[in-house]
Amino acid sequence: MKIGLVAHLKYPISKPYAGGLESFTAKFVEQLQARGHDVTLFASGDSDRGLNVSPITPTATKLLQRSSDDDRDNRVEHLEDLAYDRLFDRLRNSDFDLVHNHSIHPTPLRRASELACPMVTTIHVPVLPRLAEQLFDKPARECGSFVNISEVNRKEWEPLIGDHAVIPNGVDTSFWKQCARPRNGRAVWFGRILADKGTHWAIDAAHEAGVPIDLAGPIADDDYFRQMVLPRLRSADRYLGHASHEELCRIIGAAEVCVVTPCWDEPFGLVVAEALACGTPVAAFARGAISELVTSDVGQLARPNDVRSLARAIRLCRLIDSSQCRHIAQKRFSLTAMMDRYEDYYRQLLSGTFASDNRLIETSLELAR
Repeated sequence: MKIGLVAHLKYPISKPYAGGLESFTAKFVEQLQARGHDVTLFASGDSDRGLNVSPITPTATKLLQRSSDDDRDNRVEHLEDLAYDRLFDRLRNSDFDLVHNHSIHPTPLRRASELACPMVTTIHVPVLPRLAEQLFDKPARECGSFVNISEVNRKEWEPLIGDHAVIPNGVDTSFWKQCARPRNGRAVWFGRILADKGTHWAIDAAHEAGVPIDLAGPIADDDYFRQMVLPRLRSADRYLGHASHEELCRIIGAAEVCVVTPCWDEPFGLVVAEALACGTPVAAFARGAISELVTSDVGQLARPNDVRSLARAIRLCRLIDSSQCRHIAQKRFSLTAMMDRYEDYYRQLLSGTFASDNRLIETSLELAR
């Protein structure tokens, strides 16, 4: 197939990835290309050119948000609106078999009906105001087809777009793998460091459980890092910076337990899948889709924002067999399984053979069993 893949513009789709969506998008393109599809990635110009990028902005728009003027958010929003409108002006006359939208932006939804080919949008986020406004203004059927990444997020979106498919995210289980035996007796937390990710809760819970903790990831909020994270770190703890994926694999694969502390309802949680692929059990707050991913055979759930409950989960995770974690990750969250499901979805979309409820027969819960 000839596929146009529309990325978001906040960060470049390149290493070291700013977060899970950037990593996901890069792997998605690579997997489609490896399966013989002709893929063009529409992203910022500072993205990885090995992904066959057709730039729609010179650089990622997050860079503009470092400016000091009060109007920067409006400037970024205007720039993105303009960039996506120009892109869809081009796509109207393109010869793609389908367009796959990962952009988290309302313009592709508004203009999907102008395309000569089908457009599918993967919903990576909870209901955001600008996306919701677009769907209020226009019938969902005119905005293309939709795939969600978890059952809990599908239910949140269902009042706006009706029933739709669920395909769980996948990770490269040939890359994410255990790197140490025996394990180092430490906890690990990784991701962008900001209040929404709850880094400070992970530190407090690790100390309560009596284990040192390693932190890895870019600092997305300097004030939060200085005020809530640094003062909590003890001599045995380590902040390892914005590690490369190769370094992250070694760090996670050597850890005793991965701590996941969202302070909002995560639509999926790629860090869970990556940790499990490394054979590392997960102690996590029971928020959003995390409760779908972390079952008792691979980890322990804790009450949100409860240090003692999370510390107990950390201690219990140290009893879980790491090989079982990896086996389940390979079964439920591999890239191969995810891409098989998307290719099947593409075939159904192009041939018009969807079931009457417009969903794939398989759902995330069925695939997990």
